Amino acid sequence: MTKEQITIYDILQEKLKDRIALPMDEFINIVLYDPSFGYYSQIRERVGKSTNTDFYTSNTFGTLWGEMIVDACENILHGQEIENYTFVEIAAEPNCSILKNIEHPFLSSITYRLGDSIEIPSPAIVFSNEWLDAQPFKRYRYYSAEKRWREVGVQLLNGELSEFILPEIIDPPFPDASPNEYTIDWPTGADHSLKQVVSEPWNGLFLTFDYGLSKESILYERPEGTARAYYKHKMNCDLFSRPGEQDLTCHLCWDELIKLLKQGNFEKVSLESQESFFMHYSQNKIKSLIEKTDNSMNKQVQKLKELIHPQHFGSKFQALWGIRN
Repeated sequence: MTKEQITIYDILQEKLKDRIALPMDEFINIVLYDPSFGYYSQIRERVGKSTNTDFYTSNTFGTLWGEMIVDACENILHGQEIENYTFVEIAAEPNCSILKNIEHPFLSSITYRLGDSIEIPSPAIVFSNEWLDAQPFKRYRYYSAEKRWREVGVQLLNGELSEFILPEIIDPPFPDASPNEYTIDWPTGADHSLKQVVSEPWNGLFLTFDYGLSKESILYERPEGTARAYYKHKMNCDLFSRPGEQDLTCHLCWDELIKLLKQGNFEKVSLESQESFFMHYSQNKIKSLIEKTDNSMNKQVQKLKELIHPQHFGSKFQALWGIRN
């Protein structure tokens, strides 16, 4: 079989070997990050408002997004010698960086993309946007008849992908879930990725924007789980329909990420909506935009509204940050 004839189904079959099914996180890691067929590995446009993309994020708003972040970092680190800090951006899309084409006060900047080995100097501002939600996750399901949790995997049978309950007996740290079945999509990959970053010996500010829920909400208020797929700006719950062609994600668990930051000796750890974060820490930039009345600023003000208005990105995304001295 030539390289051109190999498909992602062949890759999945090879990874299966003599197993009946793959754990969900292993399946997701393949369909998102396989070097040849993974969704994030392919050279294609994923982010933006065009019909060819699948979703858009705050990065889509161009230089305004970067200027808001710079203003916030300066305010949070007020009194620090910010000109000694290196700005480190993790998981930027190809040819993108939030500091591109804008002035900043930092010593330097480093942009890490897929496949890069991450090394963080000190002091640093470590920044990411929708990085942690793009990591693999596990799926668990509580069966009331058995009164226990089972891990859900992925089976490839006759060219079709489907859920398969893994035979191994597990004891995840979740409460028994009522008389009904309950599904939990647990962001193990996000926890692992953050733990790797905070375990590095650097000091400074960690700042990430993403979407997530409290542990209580995940355990008690989302019986169908939180995993979903994005394709051509439409959300669906079929994780198997377009392997390698659609984005797969689930909500983060903020309680676990906050715990990891505190265990890593980060202080002033804070979680707030994107709206609240910018209203607190990017006031200088917001004020400068509002005070300018020329027509050239109209588009920038409209972008600002989308970034902070609660009906747009303001409440959809949260900012998690902390400082380590």
